[in-house]
Amino acid sequence: MKKITYLTIVLLTLNFLQAQNVEKLDEFTASNGITYKVGDDFKLGRGSDTNGRFVYVNMGGWGAIAGATNNANYNADQNRLGAANSGLIVTLKKIKKYDSKRFKGVYFTVGGGNITNYTIDIENAIVTCEIEICNDEKDVSQSNPDKYDQLEKLKKLLDTGVLTQEEYDVEKKKVLEKE
Repeated sequence: MKKITYLTIVLLTLNFLQAQNVEKLDEFTASNGITYKVGDDFKLGRGSDTNGRFVYVNMGGWGAIAGATNNANYNADQNRLGAANSGLIVTLKKIKKYDSKRFKGVYFTVGGGNITNYTIDIENAIVTCEIEICNDEKDVSQSNPDKYDQLEKLKKLLDTGVLTQEEYDVEKKKVLEKE
């Protein structure tokens, strides 16, 4: 009985400590200068993977859980949104900021008009244009930054912990190979 009580206390403590690293937000001002609020609609851009699939926009909710639990050969890439979802208008439902060793960054939960939700790693989605960055006040030169501006943004995301070194290297390579 003592072991079960001790185990329960340890599990509850770990759960509490992990919960401390998640902050729920009502709004978030992203690196593109746009303040996103729960209830806002915005448009997905194009997938940044070579086949047009999304890397930072993934299926969430029951669909993702079913895929993980019902498939012995489950691969997290199966939850990526397909290229056909480019231009999809989504509604922001939740904003969570994670700050732990495993997870750092701001993630949006959005709905796209069907039965499942999607999760968006918002800063990486902005950097890779997986969301359409709309701001009428920006001029063309700001909406189409040169490679040095993109590299500078990537470096800031690395320095703030939003990107891991591995993610930074992949994105940097993509930017440098565009020209």
